[in-house]
Amino acid sequence: MSLITINLYDYLSGKNTFTQDKALAAELRSAYETIGFAYITGWQGVIAPELVKRVFQYNEKFFGLQQATKDSLAYKSSKANRGYLTFGREQASLSVDPSKIAAEREVANDQKETFEIGNDSDVCYPEHWPDENDIPGFREAEQTMNTFHVACHELHLRMMALLALSLNLDKDFFLPNIKGRCHTLRLLHYPPALRTGNHSRLGAHTDFGTVTLLWQDLCGGLQVSGPDGSWVDVEPKSESEVFVVNAKQQLARWSNNLLKSTIHRAILPPLKPGQDPLRTPTRRSVAYFCNPDPEAMIECIPGLGVPLYQKINAGEYYAEALRGEIGV
Repeated sequence: MSLITINLYDYLSGKNTFTQDKALAAELRSAYETIGFAYITGWQGVIAPELVKRVFQYNEKFFGLQQATKDSLAYKSSKANRGYLTFGREQASLSVDPSKIAAEREVANDQKETFEIGNDSDVCYPEHWPDENDIPGFREAEQTMNTFHVACHELHLRMMALLALSLNLDKDFFLPNIKGRCHTLRLLHYPPALRTGNHSRLGAHTDFGTVTLLWQDLCGGLQVSGPDGSWVDVEPKSESEVFVVNAKQQLARWSNNLLKSTIHRAILPPLKPGQDPLRTPTRRSVAYFCNPDPEAMIECIPGLGVPLYQKINAGEYYAEALRGEIGV
């Protein structure tokens, strides 16, 4: 089994008829009903490939800083959800029990470091930007990240409109609860790892919000759990051409589990010709975690069957889930 590819070009450029939009929406729903993931192409009219390239360049520059500099930008709280997370700090998990997550962290902590970036207009939670002296030109990086954040939000709104159509709802059904751009842009760096021993790049987990937009380099290692429980490789593709999208827990709750929030993980990639047989190459990715507005109340949409979930507050649910994995 492999992920299907969905081309958004005609939809995003306004060339589709309503009937064509509905057909495209049905494709996306089918992907989410079966495996919860899909490849997306045709998005370049909303997010320029050159912008994605610059984000990856700053990914490399940021994680190349001295450790003390990165530590000075440390993540402080799950409510703010901003700043630097060092190796082993976050433990992605299928558990919601903090003690079990802590035990998992002791056994095989995730070998990654990340930098979380939020909505730059949020006065309550300022960003943790490096000093200009640490990365000359990083103010340009700040502008790049903010521009990318806004563009991803616009793409997220268009994709949520498609999902509304797929559920036979008005295309603006989700809009009142997702307008605030309360999303997290995450830069991820997985350093080279020994191919022997108990090394995990990212433990098995599901995501917490609505959808995740993921751009990745060509290293590989991402896997999703298929309908039969076997692991399916998400083959890496050029970040300037394709990104991966997946459904998250709060979208699953909204849709009464019709749209599946699928378990996924990142393992050490298979050895390729010419590579070091003892150590993996570096892996880099850029994830845009889309979320409902924090005041939104998420409940199963009427007409989608007997509700499987109770109503929740989106912000409280998200912060509690992060607190379990990160510890603050």
